Amino acid sequence: AVGAAAAAATTTVDSKIKNVENKMVEAVVAGAIAFDSDTIRNIDKVDNVTSSASMERCSNIRKLLEEQHRKWWRNQMHGQQEWWADEDSYNLTAFNQINGIWPLGHPLPLPDWAAGCDDEYAKGVLHFDSVWEYEDLNAIIETKLHRMLEETHYDTVNLFVDFYRAFKRTRRSDLKSFFQFYDLPINRRHHMCVSLAMEIVTRIIEIFPVLQHYLYLVSCEEQVMSQSDYIESTDEVGGLNSPHANVEKEHAMVAMKISIAGREGVMILDPGYHIGRAVTVMSDQMYPHTGWFTQSKEARLQRDYCYNYCLQNKKFVEWMERETRGDEQSFKSSLIYVEQPYVTAIDVTVRRNLVYNFRSLLSRDAKGRVFAGIYLPVVPNCNESHFTLFYDGPNDQRIKVKFMFNVFKHPGKIPDNVQQHLCKLAPQLNMKEKELTELCKSLADVINDQDFIQQLLSINEDIGVMSAEN
Repeated sequence: AVGAAAAAATTTVDSKIKNVENKMVEAVVAGAIAFDSDTIRNIDKVDNVTSSASMERCSNIRKLLEEQHRKWWRNQMHGQQEWWADEDSYNLTAFNQINGIWPLGHPLPLPDWAAGCDDEYAKGVLHFDSVWEYEDLNAIIETKLHRMLEETHYDTVNLFVDFYRAFKRTRRSDLKSFFQFYDLPINRRHHMCVSLAMEIVTRIIEIFPVLQHYLYLVSCEEQVMSQSDYIESTDEVGGLNSPHANVEKEHAMVAMKISIAGREGVMILDPGYHIGRAVTVMSDQMYPHTGWFTQSKEARLQRDYCYNYCLQNKKFVEWMERETRGDEQSFKSSLIYVEQPYVTAIDVTVRRNLVYNFRSLLSRDAKGRVFAGIYLPVVPNCNESHFTLFYDGPNDQRIKVKFMFNVFKHPGKIPDNVQQHLCKLAPQLNMKEKELTELCKSLADVINDQDFIQQLLSINEDIGVMSAEN
């Protein structure tokens, strides 16, 4: 009886929240910024089921966003609420995604960004009068991020298998030409960095529709050898979207420009790298600047991250990675271009990752800890192809095993020890054992197609050669 009552109460609260959210969306669509008195009363009723502190925090954030939206609305000719996603897809128009120019002989389309004069897709700076106002919004966004990390996977395995099947259906022999014209599938089930970025934006905008004017996708060039050379050389050849810039833009994330009592900053969200923080980057590196934090810590490896504005050019944020193995440390540096929204995330970044020589399907917890999954290098010789399974075992034990792909050469007779590990891994990937087994069999079919793999690795090498000097 208690359980039934609790369920009924939860249903009632969920219904109230849904009604409130619907009214919020309707108000924004109509261009009406201030909520009517009935809506305010409904919000208060919903908030009353939580703590008074939570109610006050949510109320303050709503008021702040209303004020900001009013300021923004006066400068916006196009202010209607977009739909950002349906059950299994995203509205690519809302994310302003386009196809890049593909020069003859270039291994990838050219990346591009929203023009500064494009009022429809320009993004504003979200102003806060005090640090605590920002902290309140940051906390809610971080909570949404935690839940999303738990509910989604990082998955380049299914995308890889889908790419292979689509190629085989065409009966073509040349993968490079197919790669150029492949219609990239983006859905809400099989995520890599781009769709994860779209997913967190969608979930945040569901709560605060006004943030559609502030959140945007940004591009990242990983492991840049020299920041100054990278920035200077791209300026010399005409910008990052020049065919002579030779950039990959292999990663994408989310940014939102902020100002706290006149201090410039940017919020960074990166679910593609499993980061369970709404990272704050302040120009003066003072609080609430996030600074260094530990992303992952294992017995033999600790990985720490830090984000700062780039000293050479504040259009970029430098993402530093420090790896500690025993007494030895190594550093890597990547550059995030935060000046303008990235409009070729699908055409460039997703397409680039299709031919990358590493695949993974990973589960994360709310803090971004990767606790279960499959990963594999894509190697030229299919006889040497292997994959690794890992998952949480009993008593905080980490189970990790490696198998050759030839264990699937007789699909009806998978070795018992392999099947036992798949049985234990499947629930931690939120999959049925049969579903995971069939996926592994399909993956083995791809890996064992020697001609396909060699062509794929050739395209990957061409991209690597193009960007080698970066």
